[in-house]
Formats: sequence, structure tokens, C-alpha cells
Amino acid sequence: MTRRRPSNKKPTGVNKSLGNSLTNEKDRIRRTHHRSKYDAETIENPAFTETETIKYIDSTTEQASLDDFLARVQLAGTSFTAERGQSRVVEKETPIVIPSRVDYTNNIELQRQFEHKLKIPRRPPRDSWNTAEELTKLENEVFLKWRSDLSELQEHDGLTLTPFEKNPDMWRELWRVVERSDVVVQIVDARNPLLFRSKDLDRFVKEVDPAKKLLLLVNKADLLEEYHLSEWANYFMENQIDAVFWSALEESPVVSEECEQESPIISEKCTLSHPTDATSANGYAYFRTSDDLIKYLKKIGHVSDVPGSKPVVVGMVGYPNVGKSSTINKLAGVKKVSVSAVPGKTRHFQTIYIDSQLCLCDSPGLVMPSFTFGRNEMFLNGILPPDQMREHFGPVALLLSRVPISFFERMYSIMLPDGSKSSALNLLTSIAFIRGFMSASGIPDCSRAARMVIKDVVAGRIKWVAPPPGIDHEVFNSHLYSGDSDRPESGRVQLGQLEKRGLLESDVLSSKKIDSMFFNTNNNRVHNRTFNDTTFVPVSTSVVSATLEKGSKHHYNKNKKEKLRRLYPSIY
Repeated sequence: MTRRRPSNKKPTGVNKSLGNSLTNEKDRIRRTHHRSKYDAETIENPAFTETETIKYIDSTTEQASLDDFLARVQLAGTSFTAERGQSRVVEKETPIVIPSRVDYTNNIELQRQFEHKLKIPRRPPRDSWNTAEELTKLENEVFLKWRSDLSELQEHDGLTLTPFEKNPDMWRELWRVVERSDVVVQIVDARNPLLFRSKDLDRFVKEVDPAKKLLLLVNKADLLEEYHLSEWANYFMENQIDAVFWSALEESPVVSEECEQESPIISEKCTLSHPTDATSANGYAYFRTSDDLIKYLKKIGHVSDVPGSKPVVVGMVGYPNVGKSSTINKLAGVKKVSVSAVPGKTRHFQTIYIDSQLCLCDSPGLVMPSFTFGRNEMFLNGILPPDQMREHFGPVALLLSRVPISFFERMYSIMLPDGSKSSALNLLTSIAFIRGFMSASGIPDCSRAARMVIKDVVAGRIKWVAPPPGIDHEVFNSHLYSGDSDRPESGRVQLGQLEKRGLLESDVLSSKKIDSMFFNTNNNRVHNRTFNDTTFVPVSTSVVSATLEKGSKHHYNKNKKEKLRRLYPSIY
């Protein structure tokens, strides 16, 4: 095996030497001076040329108020004069509110009324610019007008928009894919198709070229039961949406393998009986093999059998983490593009040739503007990475409003106190305690447990499927949790330890705590007079008796630190 030649460039960074950074800067200045003296075409020495690197684009879905203001200023091309003085940036924190069923029902009509204003930015027409500078200026004006319209829409009372993509380079990648593609495939998650589908994208494709074909590819269909597939297929046919079901996984789903390791509840639920052919018994299209989907794409793209003809270009667009790159890898038969469970892995436009008749275009995931109830919904659907979650009780509380608490007890082998409500704090505390997720102070790490629960939801270990409009979600998912009434006995020991330490919230536990404090006979206290008021420092009986003995050297020290197990022996 041939060894790779070492690079002449010195390493840089925080932990490297300052001399290497100065040396690299001197080399860069030397190459710049040499190129300025000679023509770029006459330079033959590769030491004075710089190779072109791939431009990676970072997704920007949320910005702070100051960053958002500076981005708008940059798009508008506005300049400011610095004024010296004392200034302060104030960030407004919004409380987390879990919407109820009434809130969902009342908000549907309002969303339908303003649905036509949820647009994606359009590229300026070709005849409106001649140079690259004019195109950049027109594109900035389009982005600025588009963001202003969405801001006005968000100010309407009762409407909440999802954090959408704010980086103009990401939308330019979408324009390139749509312009080059003959068939535009919008990939959505089968567990919530309407959240991931953009109606304005279909209108934009037809505006570019009416001859372009549209297809809605419902990925991750292996996570749905036959009843779910039938209901969604009926909805697509009633609304005249060309949709097919598809699974980018291999022969056997990954969920069923992990179910055997996690808990018996999932292994019972993960036995799916989907048809193996391209069309199910109920009449809707369900592709399980890559050959069937490739034939279907060639069919709707009108592939020509003439030798030397242009291949059909199929563009894959959609939200992050819906399976665009996984679909391309399965169609190609080998790993052509990198995939990851973290959203936003694909960061630039790339093409993959399946054969001489079919070419696939993979684009970065775009978070398109849509109506929702906040960031909690986006975390549960895998649009935003769980590692970026700052408030971990909101998404788990929303999940508890959909999935019964008995499902979590059997899945994670925990037990919650009787008579307690579905509290996200109790659930995360129990999961963190039994998994050993403890903080430095000995308190269960609820944030780490919340990230694990959200990742289980995204991976399909915790199932919940959004119903079509007009169907109640409890009825739609009732058969998924029909056998979850039995509570595991393995979590009783863990429940006793959490109750003893007082880490759970419950009405029963609160009444027991009040009774124990009221009837406690060992309530010796030391009255310590301070400057403002009187505070009471509880100490044990042995300490008080030792201080009152004549000639004792164990004098009571003010504000002496004692171990918690000595001060509160009843909870240890």
C-alpha cells in the first residue's frame, strides 16, 4: 500500500504553536504576491496555485434577535455609523405552553385561511439580470421581501411558524435542483406527511416548467401499520396527490432488532405484515425493493430507449432527516452519499448516476416554513437535532399527551407513583435514575434522559402516527398501546429509592411528607439570632447534647457544614 505524501502545510489551531500560524501566513502572502506579478494562466508551478475546494453550506434555521437583524441589514445592503455609548442587547424568553386538543381544533381553520401565504422564495427571471452582481442584488431583494412577508404573517394572533431556513445559499441549492430535474420527488416522513409536505413547492416546480413531473415519496412506511397506510392512501387519492409509499431500510427494519434489546413491549408491536410486491392488497403503491421504484421513476420520466439519449434527472428534495440520502444509497445499491441520524448531513448539491437512463440529484435538507405549535413538534419529528434542545421538558410533555404513561413504564422498566399525573419531570427523573444518568451533584440528569427519549421517537422505537384531517389521534393510534396496562414489577425498587430521596412529584407523596413533618418528635433546633431576622438551623440531638456538656471541647460552630446524611437521616 502506497503511503500518502505528508502535507507541507503546518498545523494550526488553539493547541498548536504560534510559529506555525505565522509560517502559513507568510506562505499565503508569498503566493499572493507571485500571482499578482504574473498572469494566472502562465503559472505552471503547482506550489503557487490553490486548488478549488467544495463549498459546504451550513443550515440556519434559528437566529438570535441581533443576528437576525444583522442578516437583514446585509441583505438590504444598509450601512450604519457607529455611535459610542452604553448599549445592551435584551433577549426575550417565551414560555413553553403545551397545546390542548381544543387548541389544535380551533387552529386548523385559521391555518387553512392563511395557508396560501406560506411561500418559498422564487428565483429572479432570467431576462431581469445580465451580470452576476445584478443577480446577487435581485436575489437579496427577493429574500428580504420574503422574510418580511413571513414576519407579517407570524404577527397574526393565533399563528405560529416553524423555524425555517434563513440561509440564502440553501435556497439557491433548491433552485439548482428544480431547474435541472425532470422529475421532482418530495420525500416526507410517513409518520406525519402533512408536516413535511410543502404545497407551494409543487406550485414553484410548475412555474419553472409545467412539463416537470411531481411525486410525493412517503418514506419510512415500515413504521406504520396496515390501518395507517390505508387511511393515508385514501386521503392522498381523495385530494388527487400522486403519492407512493417507500422504505429506505434494508430487508428487515432496524427497529425490530432494537426492540429485542430494549423491552418486550416493542418486540410485540414491531411485527409488521406489509406486502412484498409493488402494490398492496388495498390498491395503493408500496415499493419494498429498489428495482420497483427505479422502474416507476423511469416510467413517469418517459425514459427513451434510443442509444445516446439524455438520462432522466430525478431531484430529491425535502426536510432534513426524512431519508433523501438513504433513498439514493438504496437505489444505487452502494453507499454513494453519507448519511447520519443527525439532521443536516448533506450540505451541497451532488449528482449520482444509477445507469445510463437515470440520474439522481441529492440536495441539502430544507426546513420550509409551515404552521405548527412550536419547536417541540419539530424535535419530535426529527427536523431539529435533539442535541440542540435547550428546554427538554416541553417536547417530552407533548409526547406524554399522545402516548400513554404505561407505554413508557414497560419500555424503560420503570414505575411511577400511583395517582400521579403524566408529569415529564417524574418520567425523566425515573429514566435517568434507572439508566445511571446522574449529574455532578447526585441529581438525575433529566436533560440527557430527554435527549435519549427524543432519539427513540425519531428512530421509531416510540411510535406515534399523525392521523389524516378529520380523524382523532387517540382513535388512530389506540391499537398501538392496547396491551400496555400491566405495570412492570422490576421498577418497584427504583420507585422506592426515588420516593425516599424525595425526587418525585405526587399528591400522595406530598401528603405523606406533610404528615411526617407534623408528627416528627425529634425536632430539636438551635435558635441563631442574625442581623435581620431569626433563622433556625436543624441539628441532630447528639450535637446539641455535646455542646451543653460542661467542659466539652466540641463547641457548636456557627454555620458549620454537616453531611446531609447526618442532618436528614430519614431520607437516606
